[in-house]
Amino acid sequence: MLRNRKGLSSFLLYSRIKLIREIAWGLNKPKGEPFTPSEKATRVLVGGDVCFDSEVRTVPYVGAYGSIGTTIAQSILIRFWYKLWKLFCKLALSPRYFSTFIYQPFQELLVKTSQNEKKKLITDACKTREHFSIQYPSEAARFSYPFEKIKPLFQSRDLVLVNLETPLTDNPRVQGWFASDPGYAQAMKDAGISMVSLSNNHIFDAGERGFFDTIQNLEKAGILWTGAGNNLMKARAGSLVKVNDVEVNILSYTQYCNSLYASVAGDHAGILPLDLEVMLQDVGQAKEFADLVFVSLHWGFEDQPCVHPRQIEIAHQLIDRGADCIIGHHPHVPHGIEVYRDKPILYSLGNFIFGHGKHPWADNYLADIIIEQKTITGLVIHPIAGAGQELFQPEPLRGARAEALLHDLQMRSAIFKTGIAISHDVGHVKIA
Repeated sequence: MLRNRKGLSSFLLYSRIKLIREIAWGLNKPKGEPFTPSEKATRVLVGGDVCFDSEVRTVPYVGAYGSIGTTIAQSILIRFWYKLWKLFCKLALSPRYFSTFIYQPFQELLVKTSQNEKKKLITDACKTREHFSIQYPSEAARFSYPFEKIKPLFQSRDLVLVNLETPLTDNPRVQGWFASDPGYAQAMKDAGISMVSLSNNHIFDAGERGFFDTIQNLEKAGILWTGAGNNLMKARAGSLVKVNDVEVNILSYTQYCNSLYASVAGDHAGILPLDLEVMLQDVGQAKEFADLVFVSLHWGFEDQPCVHPRQIEIAHQLIDRGADCIIGHHPHVPHGIEVYRDKPILYSLGNFIFGHGKHPWADNYLADIIIEQKTITGLVIHPIAGAGQELFQPEPLRGARAEALLHDLQMRSAIFKTGIAISHDVGHVKIA
């Protein structure tokens, strides 16, 4: 990660001492330029993780499953290296911007390994751990409540994509953390959400029945979905949609799979794993039939403030193969933005709507992807509220809070030499 900037200036930008950070920021601040999209521009608005369930259940933690392992000697060296870095980071770097997690192994979830066939079902009973109380103005407003303050922004966009990180089902046999009322499907549609990504670690939390219920409820409401399919071949085709005069194929993959490989598509229905070989093939194929290819990735480390080096490598390879935009989620906190070969990489948008919050979750952002003449010409960044119960009813931020979120995003993006201009409570990333 640090190789994208001069080593010393990178450390100074993330110094534990605020004065040093600000001096380094003043010396290294990438230039940003506000821009005004034309009236004919196509606007695709993207957001982060969505879960309407206010009840969190306890289940056996199964973590990330991949095929990238380490030898005993490598493990010893990694642990030694990690301890030295942890000590250095504790003394010198701000935990707000930097985490030693970026030196942890980054495991990818592959399609074809012997491990894939060792499917393990979660049989332990789920117990309610905590219930978060949401104060609705009325029972009738329960489903529309999360969107009341954000709906005007959504309804003015040509396409809106978010990551649906909960099954929409009334199946009482919940196997994982989340399950949300099917009524939220129509509420999402009414609010202006056009498409959701289903490739994430929670979409099978209510088992296969919950997964199929989710697809049925989305289709009934008229919401498109991507990242899943009746089998691996159909899932890999993505979702081709025409937005004004632009054909966009949206692909989606996940690094994590809470029900092990039982939910990965094969000869049976399921979601798509973050398998680089598969993703590169899919992007190349999609590019032959679409003007633009967007890749939605559920990846990275939860609650950690910075990007893992392997994520940068994967994003660059996808763009080299033909992807036009990378849209990231799963960490639940915002990460920096990179522009690589004139293609935007949103490493993590943070949360969008969640039925509960926790430290260090706070404010997040939505991103307008501006398309003119079938080319992405820039991003418009909209800070949104995400502290406490605001996370269940986000609204566009104004004033000091908008400025603070955007300045944080500037700092996180400086490592990638990405300039973000701030004007009228929104950020601008001019690309072309």
